[in-house]
Amino acid sequence: MRKILYLFAIFVWLSISVSLAQDKSQMRNFFIEAESHYLYNEYEKANEIYMVLNQMMPENANIQYKIGNCYLHIPHEKTKAIPFLQSATANAEYGAKVTRFNEKRAPLDVYFSLGNAYRISNNLDKAILTYAKFKELLSGENRMINSDFIDQEIMACKNAKKLMETSLDFTKKTLGEKINIVAINHRPAVSGDGNTMVYTCDMGEENSIYMSQKVSGKWSPPTEITSQLSNQRDISSSSLNYDGTQLFIYKMDDFVGNIYVSNYSDGTWNKIMKLNNNINTKYYESHAIVSKDGNTLFFTSNREEGEGGLDIYRSELQSDGTWGPAKNLGTSINTPFNEDTPFLTNNDSILFFSSEGHYTIGGYDIFKAKKKNDAWQKPENIGYPINTTDDDLFFQPLEDGTTAYYSMLTGYKEKEIFKINLFSKKIELVFEIRGIISVPDSTFLFNEDFPISLIDTVSNDTIDVSYPNKSTGLYNFVTSTGDYELIYEGIGYSKQTKKLFLDEDSPESIINIDVRLEPDSTYVKKKHVPIVDFSKVTVIESIDSSLLITDVETKDVNEIDEANREILYYTVQLMALYNPVDISFFIGIDNVKVLYGKDLFYRYTTGRLKTIEEAEQHRTEIINMGYPEEIFIKKVYQETIEE
Repeated sequence: MRKILYLFAIFVWLSISVSLAQDKSQMRNFFIEAESHYLYNEYEKANEIYMVLNQMMPENANIQYKIGNCYLHIPHEKTKAIPFLQSATANAEYGAKVTRFNEKRAPLDVYFSLGNAYRISNNLDKAILTYAKFKELLSGENRMINSDFIDQEIMACKNAKKLMETSLDFTKKTLGEKINIVAINHRPAVSGDGNTMVYTCDMGEENSIYMSQKVSGKWSPPTEITSQLSNQRDISSSSLNYDGTQLFIYKMDDFVGNIYVSNYSDGTWNKIMKLNNNINTKYYESHAIVSKDGNTLFFTSNREEGEGGLDIYRSELQSDGTWGPAKNLGTSINTPFNEDTPFLTNNDSILFFSSEGHYTIGGYDIFKAKKKNDAWQKPENIGYPINTTDDDLFFQPLEDGTTAYYSMLTGYKEKEIFKINLFSKKIELVFEIRGIISVPDSTFLFNEDFPISLIDTVSNDTIDVSYPNKSTGLYNFVTSTGDYELIYEGIGYSKQTKKLFLDEDSPESIINIDVRLEPDSTYVKKKHVPIVDFSKVTVIESIDSSLLITDVETKDVNEIDEANREILYYTVQLMALYNPVDISFFIGIDNVKVLYGKDLFYRYTTGRLKTIEEAEQHRTEIINMGYPEEIFIKKVYQETIEE
């Protein structure tokens, strides 16, 4: 009898062991599936599985940590993260292996996630205490990368307390069911002329791209253009150029974000094309916009040489139609944290962007920075409640930036696109200056040789530069009150100026000024210099030593010399090559010198000018001889001798 009972006990024990082993194997498979969804940012799917695992393993802090982080990525459910993250802090340790099924501990950054959840729910005091606790736990050996971000979030909570005391004066109006056709409608990209809008509809695991155009001042029913752009649905709208014929697209390629472009022709969009390696790198690029004239690209990237995280860069369009080397906008705009989704106003004078740095109230906030003397001024937080303690991105300004299109939460897992009107406490008057430039030749086509400058006569600052429409001669400016001078110029034509004073007593908000430019009788037309095909230029082995200068260093006119050296002189650079050529190719130019620097370039230059004004005059004379306008001025310094 005892033997029978003993055998029965063993059978029961083995049955339970097998059952437990099967349950553990099933839970491991659940965990792997949830981790896969989490890796691909499918947070709702991942969370459903983590919740099942939480019922099976209610004491597992790692699962609770995962659930909390999933909720923090699901719109309108972020505050649900708090109880799970609170529970997970009871068993949080440095070195927790969060990707392992057998890990029962949460990592220490569960405190950072909990602080974020408190901040998003506007429980700012608890958020500050939780961030401080996290910072305390990281002291000593438990160091983590970017720990200074904790201080930034603590400061953001303090900023929020102050900024939320005063509400921004604004109105909003939904674009209605005609545009907001699904639950999540976001990333509105609107052309500078205000006539075309492209936006993204979130269809769960896939995105759809829609386009609407204004007809008689109203948005038309949207047309889906996803299949025109790509054979895949993993793309998102980024921005449109001024006339709505060029669309920039964000696409994730093997976990790396890249920027693509599509052009609109004959009523359809062509397949997206990836921008070149000056823009897209092995790092992460997330957003791009182009200036009004189409010659400057602003984009975001987290490449190594930046200030930290995502930074905003600019690139100039080259003569071959590709984008040139990227230049960081610098510390006036970029911070050690992330900057993203930049947009420009119509005259390129105000930059709107989102940042986790500067004077943020938590997460990403929307900022605006004005351009003055070709430099970006200190960014300003546009204010609460458009900016919240959560992430606020993709603010698409119109015209002068007092209106915008913006996607906002309207209900449970619902986002609609709104038109926003911003008002300051003192409403600033806005004027439009417009007109037509004409010349005696009615068949003439205008180009960039006909700039129109708007000058503030008090500060002598150039507020804006416009160019007439190629065929009609139409031009326009949008500005506020002030004392202005308009300068109308054209190569081969006499310059004209107009004075203009605008204030609250000005009778009209639209000022029409038509100007007729007359030919300049003293103008000497360009001589035609034979164009050198540099691909056929024969390289020489050496340069006459009397022409070669090796003990100097050159910099662009706008480039700052950190050593604060004295400028020896200014010169005009004709060309820079790795291999030398004979100076006889520079027809009609005397006294060509070759500067050879540490960068191993042979720089063919002419002139030793004392001032930049003299150098600019010399450059103009060379251009009038028929040389391309790509020649430019260089500052020349005595070369620094390294110790």
